[in-house]
Amino acid sequence: MEKNYSITINDKEYHYLSTLDKSLLSYLREDLNLMGSKNGCGNGQCGACTVIVNGKAKKSCILKMSKLNGSVVQTIEGVATNGKLHPIQVAFINCGAVQCGFCTPGLIMSCKALLDDNLNPTREDINKALGSNICRCTGYNPILEAIDIAAKALRDNVELKLNLDKSGLSEEVIRKDGISKVLGKPIFSEDLPIKNSLYGELVLSKYAHANILSIDTSEAEKIDKVVRVLTYKDLPGENLIGIISKKQPVFAFEKVRFLGDPIALVLAEDKKAAIEASKLVKIEYEELTPIFDMRESENSEIKLFDDGNVLKKLSITKGDIDKGFDQSDVIVEDTITVPPIEHAYLEPDSAYAYYDENNLLTVSTQSQSSFEFREAIAKNLNLEVESVRVITNATGGAFGGREEPTVQVHAALGTYITKKPVHLVMDRYDVLLRTIKRHGEILHYKVGAKSNGKITALKANILADTGAYPSAGEAVILRSVLFSSGPYKIDNAFVEGTAVYTNSVPAGAMRGFGSNQPAIASEILMDELAKKLNMDPFELRRLNALDEGSKTIGGQILTNSVGLKSSLDIVQKMVKSYKKPVIEGKTIGIGIASGMKNVGLGSGMNDSAGVIAEFIDGHLLLKIASVDSGQGSDTVARQIGAKEFGCNLNNVDIIANDTLLTLDSGVTTASRQTYVTGNATILAVDNLKKEIIKQLIENSSCKDSDLFKFANNSLCVNDQCIEFTKLYEIVGHLRGVGKFSSLKTVPLQSKTDNLDNLSDEFRLHFAYDFGTQAAVVAINNESGKVEVLKVFAAHDVGKQINRLGVKGQIEGGILMGIGYALTEEFIINEKGLVTNSIKKIGVPTIKDATEIEFEVIENYAQEGPYGAKGIGEITMVPTTPAVINAIYDALGIRINNLPAKPNKILTELKKLNIKEKK
Repeated sequence: MEKNYSITINDKEYHYLSTLDKSLLSYLREDLNLMGSKNGCGNGQCGACTVIVNGKAKKSCILKMSKLNGSVVQTIEGVATNGKLHPIQVAFINCGAVQCGFCTPGLIMSCKALLDDNLNPTREDINKALGSNICRCTGYNPILEAIDIAAKALRDNVELKLNLDKSGLSEEVIRKDGISKVLGKPIFSEDLPIKNSLYGELVLSKYAHANILSIDTSEAEKIDKVVRVLTYKDLPGENLIGIISKKQPVFAFEKVRFLGDPIALVLAEDKKAAIEASKLVKIEYEELTPIFDMRESENSEIKLFDDGNVLKKLSITKGDIDKGFDQSDVIVEDTITVPPIEHAYLEPDSAYAYYDENNLLTVSTQSQSSFEFREAIAKNLNLEVESVRVITNATGGAFGGREEPTVQVHAALGTYITKKPVHLVMDRYDVLLRTIKRHGEILHYKVGAKSNGKITALKANILADTGAYPSAGEAVILRSVLFSSGPYKIDNAFVEGTAVYTNSVPAGAMRGFGSNQPAIASEILMDELAKKLNMDPFELRRLNALDEGSKTIGGQILTNSVGLKSSLDIVQKMVKSYKKPVIEGKTIGIGIASGMKNVGLGSGMNDSAGVIAEFIDGHLLLKIASVDSGQGSDTVARQIGAKEFGCNLNNVDIIANDTLLTLDSGVTTASRQTYVTGNATILAVDNLKKEIIKQLIENSSCKDSDLFKFANNSLCVNDQCIEFTKLYEIVGHLRGVGKFSSLKTVPLQSKTDNLDNLSDEFRLHFAYDFGTQAAVVAINNESGKVEVLKVFAAHDVGKQINRLGVKGQIEGGILMGIGYALTEEFIINEKGLVTNSIKKIGVPTIKDATEIEFEVIENYAQEGPYGAKGIGEITMVPTTPAVINAIYDALGIRINNLPAKPNKILTELKKLNIKEKK
């Protein structure tokens, strides 16, 4: 007699038998269509799939249904009751603990399980309960705040309400999409309907470097339920992708250059058949010697491309470098090595392709630009751009890693060939193996200064590993060179930069885009210079700080919004008022660092955006194409729209990132969207208001447009006001279009002999961000483990649009910078992927969250909306060197090869002890 298996989920009983081998996560998503629990890793390390089983938080991806008979399960869909959010859900929204939202359901379930059992949790209790729930966006501090607020509300039996009343600029405005995210609504690409879809499985290279001799798909095609197996022969357009230089194939066919190169795509009626068939695709290789060390690549006899192993080599000269060193009283010199790291966004890459009701080939996916993806798909499939539609869904984190296609072209090809919907989802291993990384770099620096601290010369050589294909490597090495001096005035400089190919995973854009690596080197050298001069590190930086009227090392004169000195003053004041703790068995150190980062693409690129504003049903509808991957750009657009239209924030709706419905706003990168889309929103709403007034003037006796005022959800003329709902009945559905282009920039000319010779009008970027941070570390004297106790920060944002959003970017960026300093690295070698899991790449957890004290500097930026600039990237630039400098302050050792793991600290301490004994 068969056993009767049953399980109760969200108070409803289910009977099951045929799904015993499934995980609970698969059962929830595939059988019950409960999509709130997310599949971030598949091995219980990220926590996105967390549910409550028999009163305990459990990772549903590693629980087998065969072991759950009689269990009681609660998922995120069962937390809110009778349409009322749970206090932890309300607190998450109010505290800004929701950004991209992919990790949110799992975090809420872990928090709820904790509070169900303990309404007075200590930090140790919280760390234990949420220790394996990863959040890459927030830095965890708002999650800690939310737990504290929700626990108090539950203890006191007080109802928490959403802070919906804040709607002005600079307010802590909550995210409208936060409500759907705390409810676990199915909004991500993997959650999209897949009924009657084909499942796609890519066949990847088995070697990091090899010639492909033959590809045989015949055995795979015999598998039941397999519909097609596609290779390069089936691609009707160009077999290349890339955001700057196009050398990466959609399908490898002659040669593979890294382990993630896709060779074939299996399309089957179910996942099991697709995976089985993918193992039967026979590929004959001629294995070649791979190169994994960037130092060997440039002059190696092994050529990864016909034109060699150098993607880009460039240099800049400013002033007279020899004269500068001759004037120096003190010279410091060092080599700094920083590793590649993984973006670690929690939502794995996926795409859902189908033909829509207009017969447009449509791809729903995550990205940083729907329009960029549309153009790529059209070229690869040899289609007119207008016949392709790309919809960017809620994107579960990006940080630069979503700028270029991963599976989107393959999914589109599958639908184009078969005319059927195709769903393609990468697992976590493939995300680690195939998606772009931050460039690993080796930076050799030599800096000279006078005895008073004035820097006279900088000579630097920067080597970057761009991996197997170019990606954004050319632009990244250019930024590394241009930001090599940090935010300082240096009259004499010579900087060389070289980006080389290796057989590692391609490296491209990541938060900071080439400015982080030189910031680490320049700030370590500034620290060494201060020690050698016996000079206060704040004073050294202040003496050399860029200011309005200063010329950057890249030859641009800064004309406005340069808040570096203010940030130094603020952080110095914070540090002076801080009492350094005494902790038994640990040594305390404080380190500081400053940084700068460009806003916008610059370098002559098209920094523009378009927005459509519509008046419909008495509401303002904004159609925008800036991608909100958690940073809150949709909320900023709503705030700007509400201010300009004179309406409540709740009366502003958004349609975003659909190429059929919106105008191109360019890629969401370079901290540019507040600036460009913010300005386009102002223009669009202004044009909509003009259309409304035009309609009224034509049908009324009032002919003076200046008398019409939009405010308080009404249009007023001579003290007579019409509410927007009534106004809509009069004027009907109207729209305004806003198109904004930033200040003109120009590319750095490769033939420029000396950047001192550039004209005063030369502009590489239309704006820059500046900031300073100080890190307090405690180092265990026995183990060498570093704990960051606190970070002080001050950042120039131009104008703060949303306080809660700015806070989230500062806290999230700082923790990412701490991870870069202490734990994170990406390792791949001849044996394969070494850092092959979330845990192994060293992403910080809630145990690593630290106290952060910050101050925002409002320093009007020319042409920015209300004077605003970006904030997303600069926030992690100073953090890493500040932590490294704090380690030196504590122990007197310099960690020049990141990350500063305990074994490296103990090794350097041992060397120091031996040196001191001698």
